[in-house]
Amino acid sequence: YRCTIGNPELEGFNSLNGIHGPLSLNQVEVVEDVLLVNGQQPDFILLNNDLTDEGLQGLSSAHILPNPQMGWHNRKKSMHFEHLRSLVEEVSEIIGIDPWHLLCDSFVSENKCLEKETCRVKLAEEVDSFIELLSKRYESMGLDRVPVVYVKNNRGTYGLGIMTVTSGDQLLSLSNRKMKKLMYGKGTADVEDFLIQEGVPTLMKTDEGFPVEPVVYLVDGDASSWFYRVNPKRDDIGNLNSPSAQFVTSEQEPAYMTHAHNWHALVAELSMLAMGLELEAMKAS
Repeated sequence: YRCTIGNPELEGFNSLNGIHGPLSLNQVEVVEDVLLVNGQQPDFILLNNDLTDEGLQGLSSAHILPNPQMGWHNRKKSMHFEHLRSLVEEVSEIIGIDPWHLLCDSFVSENKCLEKETCRVKLAEEVDSFIELLSKRYESMGLDRVPVVYVKNNRGTYGLGIMTVTSGDQLLSLSNRKMKKLMYGKGTADVEDFLIQEGVPTLMKTDEGFPVEPVVYLVDGDASSWFYRVNPKRDDIGNLNSPSAQFVTSEQEPAYMTHAHNWHALVAELSMLAMGLELEAMKAS
C-alpha cells in the first residue's frame, strides 16, 4: 500500500516539522466533494479530524474511517457514556465488581446560557447536589477525599470548556476570562450543554512523582498501542491534557507501564464497543 498525508487547508505546504523530523505532505484537493491526492482518488481515507465543524469537504467517499457521522458536530459525550454504562454494568456483573470501579458518575446540565446569572446559579446548584451525592458515596466506601468534579463541554475534544471545581460557588466567582473559556468550544462555538463528571485521582506516577495517564490506540476494537501522558505541572486530580504535558512511549518501558494495564485495556475496548452502539443509534435515527 502507498500511504500519503495531506490536508486541503495546507495547500502550498510541502512539509511540516514533526517530533522526529519533517513530515512530507502530498497535494490534496477537493473536486465536487471528492478528495483527490495528486489528482487521484484514494482507496481509503483515515481521518485525523474531530469534525467539530461538519462543513469539512471531500468526505463523500464510502471508504472513510472513522465514519464522518461520528464527528463532534453530531456526537455528545453524554450519549457515549450512556452506551458505555450499559456495557460496563454487564461486564461488572459477570466479573463480580462494582461498575463504579470502571466508570465514574456524571450527569448533563442542559441549555445553560452562562452569560445570564440565573443560568450560572442553576448550574452551581446542580454541581453542589452532585458533589453531595459523591460525598455520601465516598463516606460509605471509607474514602477520605473531597470530591472534585469536571465541568466540560458536552461536545468536542478541544481543551477549551474544561474546569475542575469542588463547589458550585467556584462557578459563581469566575472571572470573565475564565467564564468565556468555559462558554466556548473549538472555533468559538457556543457550549450548549455541560457534562458534569466525577474527577478520578491519577494513581500512576513517575519516579519524580509526576502524574501519568495511559492513552490507548485501538485497531479493529483491540488495544494495540500505548503511550503515556506525563504532566509535571499538574496534581493527581488535574487535567493532564495541557501544554505542559510530556509523552512517553511504551517502547521506553517506563516502570508504571504495567500498572492496571489489563484494566485500562478493558475500559478502552468497552469504549470502542460503545462507539459502535452510538453509530448504530445514529443510523437508526
